Amino acid sequence: MDEAVVVSGPGESHKPVILLVEDNVLVRFTTADILREGGFDVLEAVDSSEALALLTTGHPLDLIITDIRMPGSMDGVQLAGVIKNVRPNLPVALLSSHLEHDQHQADVFIPKPYDPDQLVEVVKRLIGAEWRKNLASPNAS
Repeated sequence: MDEAVVVSGPGESHKPVILLVEDNVLVRFTTADILREGGFDVLEAVDSSEALALLTTGHPLDLIITDIRMPGSMDGVQLAGVIKNVRPNLPVALLSSHLEHDQHQADVFIPKPYDPDQLVEVVKRLIGAEWRKNLASPNAS
């Protein structure tokens, strides 16, 4: 992955921005709707390649939620590792019905099926004070 600068903080709507990486279109749409109803802006990617391309754009991101099993060159566990190497302070959540080992660099694992209210609460906890700090000073990186 090329060097990239990704700005953390609120998007243009002043809502936290979540990048959701999920290959299953129905799961992605449902999860994105839950997150939007929870008050978040959501960018969607279908695999790790698309997620990494979005990371290089510099779009403000406050959290990445990724499925584990996806087609392509890397799964969600590997994607979390790459993200944490590039942006160690950017929270990453794994969302899956499959976690074959406990070793991953994500901040949290959310098992599927998940309760929508619990998903929103986990997201709020992960974004927490970091997002509020960036909202107070939107030019901070």
